[in-house]
Amino acid sequence: MTALICGLMVGMGELFSLDNPIQNYAWGSYETLAKMRGVPAPTVEPEAELWVGAHSSAPSQALVNGQFQPLDQLVEQNPGRFLNPDRDHQSFPFLFKVLAIEAPLSIQVHPTDEQAQAGFEDENARGVALNDPARNYKDRFSKPETVIALTPMRILTGVRDFKELKAIAQLFQLTWLQDALTLAKTPKQLLTSIIRLPQETALAALEETLAAARTWRAKEGEVPGQESLAAGLVELILLIDSKYPGDWGLLVALVMNLVYLAPGESAYTPDGQVHAYVSGTAIELMNPSDNVMRAGLTSKHIDREELIKILGENQDHPQIQTPAPLSSVAGRYQMWDERLSVTHLTLETEQEVVHPVKGLVTALCTEGQLTIEDAQSSFTLTGTQAVLYVGREASLRIRGKGQLYLAAQE
Repeated sequence: MTALICGLMVGMGELFSLDNPIQNYAWGSYETLAKMRGVPAPTVEPEAELWVGAHSSAPSQALVNGQFQPLDQLVEQNPGRFLNPDRDHQSFPFLFKVLAIEAPLSIQVHPTDEQAQAGFEDENARGVALNDPARNYKDRFSKPETVIALTPMRILTGVRDFKELKAIAQLFQLTWLQDALTLAKTPKQLLTSIIRLPQETALAALEETLAAARTWRAKEGEVPGQESLAAGLVELILLIDSKYPGDWGLLVALVMNLVYLAPGESAYTPDGQVHAYVSGTAIELMNPSDNVMRAGLTSKHIDREELIKILGENQDHPQIQTPAPLSSVAGRYQMWDERLSVTHLTLETEQEVVHPVKGLVTALCTEGQLTIEDAQSSFTLTGTQAVLYVGREASLRIRGKGQLYLAAQE
């Protein structure tokens, strides 16, 4: 990334180059992010997430006065320069990610702001260290999130309609699921009963489920998952078993909505919603929080009772959204907060467009080569590279050929 001129008068708007860290989680890809940034693949370690933001665990590095510096430190030292002029708090307002998913992520739930505040203060009072692996609440914030598919994706979110679950139980002759559905009246009650299964009962249910899936596969063969309800379930069950053998989080996954997203489609996950991403590559915008309660498909700490406490009563199927068109090259996704948005720009030829920005904006290139300029600065971006704009309303000139995603707080 090259900068021709860097630095503006504070208050008039500034454009900064960002260098963004990669997280090497086990479920990540050895090729996706490497190919995006144009380096040899496969990589030595799996690369799961690219982070753009000021999260203290892995902040972006901002080019300021000719040197790259951690964005979280810059925000702390000079919030007036690195945060939205119209902010209502003194922290960076979101975390922007690219997800490269080769294995299902853990099944998880995030708390509301009130639950996070209470949980954080309780663990502090009990002397649970922030770096303790058994700590549930790492901060005081909720973690709503929206995922936007870059490739075909599979996600698990919420709980299937009970009529559909009864049909599944009958189709695969799953006595454990029939019993659970007989007792449960709400999605939360169903999830609670599964999460609280005694170990011996859960393992028996797991074996029953795997045997049913293997029998179906032996009879029907490898039918693409989107061809039928049964095919999708069998594909999911066998995938989870191959990645997480013996993990009874599979039983939770079975009762969740299995959603297929086409490139460009998005889904929102509210606080209290059980969810997991299964496969694909995506953009994600979220509150910058680390508060995660897990229900399975992980080697990390699981606190079943705390997870049950923060589960929402309603576990609805998400509304699938596409961007509202702004122009022939731009579409906008609205987020859970009316001040937040993600705009997608597609430049298919060597062309130039002018895009308005204001407040705080991170612009991330996922493909191609794009040059972004304001009146004083110019940066050329390739895959995984980004810039940060902070200031009052301005216009950015964008030229080249590629894909650009802009996360904004106005």
